[in-house]
Amino acid sequence: MRSFLLAREAGGSGGSIPEFFLYGEAPQVPNACVVHVETIAERSRRHDWKIDAHRHQDLHQLLLIKHGLVVLRLDSLRATLHGATLIAVPSNTVHAFQFAPDTRGMVVSFASDLAAELLNSRGSQHGFLEAPTVVPLRRSGIAVTEVLTLSDLLLREFARSAPGRESALHYLLGALLTNASRVSGTENSTNTAPITRELELHARFRQSVEHNHREHIPIETYARQLRASVACLRRACLVAVGLSPIEIVHQRLLVEAQRQLRYTTMSVTEIAYRLGFEDPAYFSRFFTCRMKITPVAFRRCDITTESSA
Repeated sequence: MRSFLLAREAGGSGGSIPEFFLYGEAPQVPNACVVHVETIAERSRRHDWKIDAHRHQDLHQLLLIKHGLVVLRLDSLRATLHGATLIAVPSNTVHAFQFAPDTRGMVVSFASDLAAELLNSRGSQHGFLEAPTVVPLRRSGIAVTEVLTLSDLLLREFARSAPGRESALHYLLGALLTNASRVSGTENSTNTAPITRELELHARFRQSVEHNHREHIPIETYARQLRASVACLRRACLVAVGLSPIEIVHQRLLVEAQRQLRYTTMSVTEIAYRLGFEDPAYFSRFFTCRMKITPVAFRRCDITTESSA
């Protein structure tokens, strides 16, 4: 199989990471209710079964591979997969796929706001969609069977033009997300009402950070926008993920810095300014202190790893 064409190899505007609504389609803000379902072959066959590195704003994706071989890259994760696998691609995750011809499976794309609403309504946790996840579906069990059944129902419903189609899609997607969380091990059935409220506040904070991390706004401003006290926000974040609000903001900046170093040709100075740092030298210290490696060395190591993969 051919190696991935990364943004830094493909060029583009300033070597930036390509962004699409769906792969090959111009970026747009997704409708808050959008759900799109298609087979792997429907889009991949048009591109010789190769999906180059890109990302989606405010749009999550679930890929269900039923049969075939897939070489994937999700941010820093590289893997070769065989057989039935569930892949979660959260919004903004840089991802690329090389499918074996005639790979069977499907892709479910849906707005991040809709996912939050559906998971909240079911009392489910958001952890499954907070980081890229790859889950083999080789074991038996009710949740695995439900994931396979619900994905088939989603594909069938999406292809119809029947009354109540949108409601049916949302219902099926909610059930699919819940069972996908169970299969991945991120679903916790022991949530209590107070914990659920704190998880909901943490989820809204993470969503706000996703849109505003480059602005370097104070935690007090985040709290005010979320109509919560700084103490309540801190408690919610510690309960949800064991990190303080400022650590979550810093973590998001580091993720984006790694993506830009890994997938673009921008210089460290350009990346620093893109991430809202006024002083590139401070950005380098910020990155090195937390990653224990300089930005230049990080990029060099990633290129070496990619070349040897």
